[in-house]
Amino acid sequence: MLSEASIRYIAEALIGDTKGYYSYKSLSQIVEFFNSNFGLNYTQDQSVTSRWFYTVEKIKVIINSNQFDNFLNLIFSKSFVMKDSGLNDVQAVEKIEEILEYINDEISIEGYKIHKRVNEYFLISEDGDLEFIGEGGFANVYKLRTSGLVVKKLKDDFKTVKGVKHRFRREYDLTKSLSDIQGIITIYDFDDSEYSYTMEIAEKTLEEFMKELESTELNKIDMIRQVLHVMKNVHDRNIIHRDISPNNVLIFNGQLKISDFGLGKDLDMFYSHRTMRTHSLGQYHYCAPEQFMQLKEGDKRSDVFSLGRLINFIMTGDPRNSKHFMRNPVEKATSENSNMRFSDAGELIHGIEQAISYHQNQERKDAIKKKFEDQVYDEDVENYLYSLNGQDLCNTIATNAHMTYIILTFIEDNEKRMLEVMQAIFKYHDDACIMRDGRHNFNRFDVFTSISYSLIRNNAPYLVQELAAKTLCQIAIQANRFNAQRKIEELIAYGIDPTIEDLLK
Repeated sequence: MLSEASIRYIAEALIGDTKGYYSYKSLSQIVEFFNSNFGLNYTQDQSVTSRWFYTVEKIKVIINSNQFDNFLNLIFSKSFVMKDSGLNDVQAVEKIEEILEYINDEISIEGYKIHKRVNEYFLISEDGDLEFIGEGGFANVYKLRTSGLVVKKLKDDFKTVKGVKHRFRREYDLTKSLSDIQGIITIYDFDDSEYSYTMEIAEKTLEEFMKELESTELNKIDMIRQVLHVMKNVHDRNIIHRDISPNNVLIFNGQLKISDFGLGKDLDMFYSHRTMRTHSLGQYHYCAPEQFMQLKEGDKRSDVFSLGRLINFIMTGDPRNSKHFMRNPVEKATSENSNMRFSDAGELIHGIEQAISYHQNQERKDAIKKKFEDQVYDEDVENYLYSLNGQDLCNTIATNAHMTYIILTFIEDNEKRMLEVMQAIFKYHDDACIMRDGRHNFNRFDVFTSISYSLIRNNAPYLVQELAAKTLCQIAIQANRFNAQRKIEELIAYGIDPTIEDLLK
């Protein structure tokens, strides 16, 4: 417990011997304070001449009766300080902060600290109470066993580096300014003497949660909506995060909260308090390209890029994999060209909600199918095709006989999309031609034949032609489809790349 020297330090401040904190108190006032608040029932002994000695002895009694936290909550209460010093509400709050800092400066030498959580104060022994849970480039993170809070402390090596200290304090101030937004981690008090602050403790990070538990599509949608709406509120205040990743999204009783607003232009961009513990995917895959060159180039569109990658992670487990029904808005969000992205999280929400609506709307699916039959290609058709994974795309192609025009328009002048579609066709076309009874519907092969033939005939990129040629051969030989055999003969007669001709032969 606290040494007698530290107890005297507190006592002298309380009774006004140390000026500037509490008002001066006579011995009779001190006796009344302890009797009325702690039921000690002491009478003033005329032989007691030292006010501070009497106060120290009574604080010891309080400590031994396990009432010291109650004592702290009394002397740091706003009502007590207002009455004691004749201050108004705002002045009392400021005075409490001054007193807390003054006392903590002294008792920290012995490894103790008075912590505040919401409006409650308690004494902890940092040596015995701190449980190390992680570190970053500039700070260590501990769990306080007694309170269940987390304390983030600047490393000793950086306590004399003004730039780092400024960024660390700014991280606290920025997060504190967002404390009224639901979905921002709750932080408490900043300790200027040791450059640390406390915050609520999470159950786990989003990355840990997604790796440990299977989530339904509805749960994934809910998580995405939570994060996007928090970031919309942040962007509405002209504040950007610049370090959004699954490690900086935390889980609290099913609610997602965003943490770590500490990334700044004068710090290495990968040094947040969790970055050094990030696994192989790391922050790297969530960082907008412009931030690799200069962090100061990051803006709301940079956060949009990171949010797009985060959506991929939630939907597929891989920040780079956009093969899910939100693909269209996500690929816009993660465009290499920042000017092509959504301008902020609010615009991204609109795009995501459209994708969700399209995905869940059966009437729209029926309308899309009608457009396939009528060979109408528009934005709705494009968004729908974007939302399909490879297997679903092939099933859609196989069950709609007039899809050649639709697919060729969808991939026109887009080499990446062309290759992805052809990879899907090569992998899944045979499965898509199997009916529920397990037999092949051989007519379904013809649309895959037509798409593959057109890509080779129109001299698509080589890798696309190669996959198209292999697909044609499988249909011609394994499915023994005459239409494919005839198309191969036509291509050879037409004159195509010799290596593709060799594959077809």
